[in-house]
Amino acid sequence: MIDHEFFLSNFLNKKREKIIQFARVGPNYSGGRPRLIFDGETVVSGKAYPYLASYTPAANDRVMLVKGVIIGKIV
Repeated sequence: MIDHEFFLSNFLNKKREKIIQFARVGPNYSGGRPRLIFDGETVVSGKAYPYLASYTPAANDRVMLVKGVIIGKIV
């Protein structure tokens, strides 16, 4: 029989890494890899993030990241 502890221990993200994140492209973005303002934060990140070739970043875009890569704009 599978109990809740077995289920949680086998299916939770044990490293507690943030697999999916949401953010906004910084308001001063003008080219290159964008710096982001993550949900719940007010300061633009120090790190610039890579993005998929199918997405063209623009200032203030709301975006979704998967494992630290911007996959696209949320419309």
